[in-house]
Amino acid sequence: MQAVAAPACKGASCNGKNPNATGCAKDAVTPAGAVAQSAGGGPAVQMRYSKKCNAVWARFESAANSNWRGKLEVRNGNPYVFNASPNYAAYTTMVNASLTTRPCVEHYDGIGGSWACTKKWY
Repeated sequence: MQAVAAPACKGASCNGKNPNATGCAKDAVTPAGAVAQSAGGGPAVQMRYSKKCNAVWARFESAANSNWRGKLEVRNGNPYVFNASPNYAAYTTMVNASLTTRPCVEHYDGIGGSWACTKKWY
């Protein structure tokens, strides 16, 4: 029987780290309702959660162009903002899942637009 590898980080030690490089993306799920959708019909931003790493991040599953920005908003903290790309997967680095967060999306025209976030914080 093969031993299960320990996660590369857990909780606060995942802050600012790449979910793919650490292996945290392997068991990630999108919690029910943790998807922000813009009113303009653009790409959705999902909040992803890894139980193994006890960490969360936000990602665009796909985007037709780069005129969109996503954000993982952290209550009482700095947001993690990222740009969409039609050429590669776009996501934030991770934060400790014990922090209160929510995903957001913005149609970005170089000046800024309005953010659409989930009403619920996770």
